[in-house]
Amino acid sequence: MINSFALDVLNPLVRGTNLERLQAREALLEILEGRVDGLLIASFLTGLTAKGETAEEMTGFIDAMIATATTFDIGPEAIDIVGTGGDQLHTVNISTMAALTVAGCGVVVAKHGNRAASSSVGSADVLEALGVRLDAPESVVRACVEGAGIGFMFAPTFHHALGYLTPIRRALAFRTIFNVLGPLANPALVRRSLIGVAQSHLLDPMAQVLSARAIEYGVLVNGDDGLDELSLGAPSSLRIVSAAGIEVRRLDGAHELGVVHDAASIRGAGIEHNVSVVRGFLAGEGGPVFDVVCANAALALMVAGRVDNLRDGFELAASSVREGRAHSTLERLVAISNS
Repeated sequence: MINSFALDVLNPLVRGTNLERLQAREALLEILEGRVDGLLIASFLTGLTAKGETAEEMTGFIDAMIATATTFDIGPEAIDIVGTGGDQLHTVNISTMAALTVAGCGVVVAKHGNRAASSSVGSADVLEALGVRLDAPESVVRACVEGAGIGFMFAPTFHHALGYLTPIRRALAFRTIFNVLGPLANPALVRRSLIGVAQSHLLDPMAQVLSARAIEYGVLVNGDDGLDELSLGAPSSLRIVSAAGIEVRRLDGAHELGVVHDAASIRGAGIEHNVSVVRGFLAGEGGPVFDVVCANAALALMVAGRVDNLRDGFELAASSVREGRAHSTLERLVAISNS
């Protein structure tokens, strides 16, 4: 029971004291239920970021988010493809394009996302500009999954309390715990996930959270160049989470696929530019964006159990785009979400 948020939560944080799982759950419940002033929330987020979040704290926060969210079970085959954001590299929307590509391969995708908080253009921003309805309830998301192979869950629609936190996160302009929590709190309760992680030190605690929550199969990836994606400009570190435990692995995507592109080659800009990039990608335009998206889609196909290696996954993903299946996926998603 929290009597004073400042005394019981903030004071320990500023002294560098870690919260236990139950304490973390209760602290975030206080915030999500609207009982904490915005200034104290900003202090809480700043203190956590400065101290560094532990796996136990993060698990408690996820407990609170799931307890207060509108959740549903989309089925055992669905996967999510998502990134924490916060890498400050302002790339184009790699995970969003990868999600459409993977859905075009016949894999069910239940994508969870939000507007930009610490990046230029979030997944929700670009999908909305492409015509996708953001505030779709569960029934519409299910219809999208059934008819398009992909559904998008806008975080504030399912995690209702997050909406009023967006201005605070945007004002802070640095990665906060919510960049990390969102990818771990998919309201469709997916059992398989590919999660890009911007800060390498978060790979282990995030993997521990997935393990504690008994995910069937999850891969967390961080590029040595700072990308919260599988990089083609530098080797990447992976954490593979399954019933067997947590495996640490290194993957050099550029070496595996024979293509090299640095982070600058996939840099985004404003919403108009990023939307144009998505449309160009779906039209099959070659280049760095095509290769990086297909590489990440390949890793997602491995998560889904469709392929055993990156090269086979890349070819399957590239075919999804070149044959127009990824583009058709977007068209159906737009149509069904607005019907």
